[in-house]
Amino acid sequence: MKIGFSLDTNRKDADPGKHKFFIRLATEMKTRGIKIDNKKPDVYIYLPGDSICKKAILNIVRLDNVVLDKNSDPKKRNKKIKKSIKQSDAIVYQSHFSKELHDRFLGIKEDKKFRIIFNGASPDEFLPRNVKNYFLANAKWRECKRLEYIVGSFLLALNMGLDSDLIITGKSKNRIKHPRIKYLEWQNKKQLKILLSGSIASLHLTWLDCCPNSMIEAIVARCPVIYTRSGGISEIAKNSGIGIKDKEWNFKPFNAKCSPSIDEEEVALAMLKIKKENMIVNDREDLYISNICNQYIDFFKELL
Repeated sequence: MKIGFSLDTNRKDADPGKHKFFIRLATEMKTRGIKIDNKKPDVYIYLPGDSICKKAILNIVRLDNVVLDKNSDPKKRNKKIKKSIKQSDAIVYQSHFSKELHDRFLGIKEDKKFRIIFNGASPDEFLPRNVKNYFLANAKWRECKRLEYIVGSFLLALNMGLDSDLIITGKSKNRIKHPRIKYLEWQNKKQLKILLSGSIASLHLTWLDCCPNSMIEAIVARCPVIYTRSGGISEIAKNSGIGIKDKEWNFKPFNAKCSPSIDEEEVALAMLKIKKENMIVNDREDLYISNICNQYIDFFKELL
């Protein structure tokens, strides 16, 4: 079997999201003796807006999110997603929420075969747990990631007796100067696995995320997660942390710069609980890239 990708899976400077996952998937496929061939593959996996491979037997579009911001002309910007779906022979959604999102928000009526497959990572990418005294917030920061609520919850937890630090990676605006908050720039793989190994828990308070790689990485690294029960995040979390109540969404466009508020006290109490109980995350083999790869291969074989 020959598999092709619309992104270069040999790049070293991978985007932290979609590109990183394609590299992980392609690398795992190579260990199975599968040839990566972007010119004349049996199956070609592409993203919305990317071109299909006309020489492929099957073209499969991998869908994540859609443009939801009512200030960004979502109808116009989502046209490329609809076009990519129409051109495809089959679809991979990254979560059940992702499928519902495309069906309801875009009104997708294409009768195509599909499979729901989460993102994944390899446990070999990470270090054994060696917990230090800090919480970690690692993401590509946008409004929906709710960094301000992460900081607010942490400061409240300090007032409630928490004696720990907060490490925030990546580019972030409106930084608050506080002796217990440390802002780091974007971390490479080596730096990130050290941070995940030592973190008490990783914070993921995103609204309506379909399948965040940063959360997958934390769980596979056996780092507990504090997450919001919205979007596809709850599907991923299972028993790997503590969920925070979030606002229900009516599947209508909204102002992306104004994510709904969440209960910072609930988040602060979760931080205190995880530290006090020294929470441990069991192996999540269902999120191992080896098992994710198996699901892709099984789907390809079924289609071919």
